[in-house]
Amino acid sequence: MLFCEFKRHLDKPDETYMCDLVARDTDWVVLSYVSNRAWEVAGALLPAGSQTLAFYHTGVAHVLWQMHAPSGNLKGHLFHICRDVQVEERRVSYLDLLLDIWIGSDGVVEILDREDVDMCYREGKLCEADLEAIAAEEKRIVTHWPVLVREMDALLSNL
Repeated sequence: MLFCEFKRHLDKPDETYMCDLVARDTDWVVLSYVSNRAWEVAGALLPAGSQTLAFYHTGVAHVLWQMHAPSGNLKGHLFHICRDVQVEERRVSYLDLLLDIWIGSDGVVEILDREDVDMCYREGKLCEADLEAIAAEEKRIVTHWPVLVREMDALLSNL
């Protein structure tokens, strides 16, 4: 079944992706997306045909992506800090708060796009409360990412 991911942005036009539904419950969904082009995250090359398994949970302050090469090998996990995650009947939507956290398959943590957060704050697109929420979620992810990844892995293993 096709499912729509609607990603709202502060600093660029919104994006819509049609994904395959992998699993769902009343307040969460796991979607699969296969890229038709090569792209890069934190120096990790994801060739065309790479698969992203994405976990969205209503009310959670991040989206978690598990990224695999076309061979199936894990490339890493990407946490998008966000707000207003809403899982609906055939659509998930959220507001991207810019800061991303990449955990490569080697377990190295890298914080991405901090300069975008700073710029949006200076431009008035983010307020002090947003910065505090971003910082709190960053700390939670950096401290507890193995647990968060294991929770997603457990969910996927039960499919």
